[in-house]
Amino acid sequence: MSLKTGKILFGCLLALALGGAPLPSFASDEKWPPNPQPTARYASLEAVRDSIGAIVKRCVSRADTAVHVSREAVTFDYLYAKATAPGWAFHITVNDTSSCPDEFVQKALTDAGWVESFGYSADGPDGSNMGYLCRNFFCLVEGQWDGGDDADPAYVPAPGCTVTVTCVPRREDDAPPQ
Repeated sequence: MSLKTGKILFGCLLALALGGAPLPSFASDEKWPPNPQPTARYASLEAVRDSIGAIVKRCVSRADTAVHVSREAVTFDYLYAKATAPGWAFHITVNDTSSCPDEFVQKALTDAGWVESFGYSADGPDGSNMGYLCRNFFCLVEGQWDGGDDADPAYVPAPGCTVTVTCVPRREDDAPPQ
């Protein structure tokens, strides 16, 4: 088989594998993957506080007495911008083997029109962080738990976790350097 025939055959197989759907085309100056844009917007810090508070409450079981929710006014240090801002933090403490609600909160934020801000993402055996943007605010969802001890297979992690959702005004300069 010639190289040209092989390329044509590969192209036909690729088209069949894709169900005959045309491949997307992008201008050379477009970024891939495209950055989704948030749709949520809030009139004030108090409005975002109330909305996120409602989201947090929907993501935890009121029947479970081992799950506690609180909120407090905080001062937030941006990771990339040399600045601080007043904001609100919601704390969820799970004291039993109930599932940690960090992923429920994250899904609820995306369902509400927020998009992920990957500059604030981190994931490990003892927790995870993910930032979320709406048009004018930023929220950081931080989950922490006992991830165990890789060196000791007999170690049993303590149950429970803490999740903190901190929301502050969005800053355009709070982004990793490119």
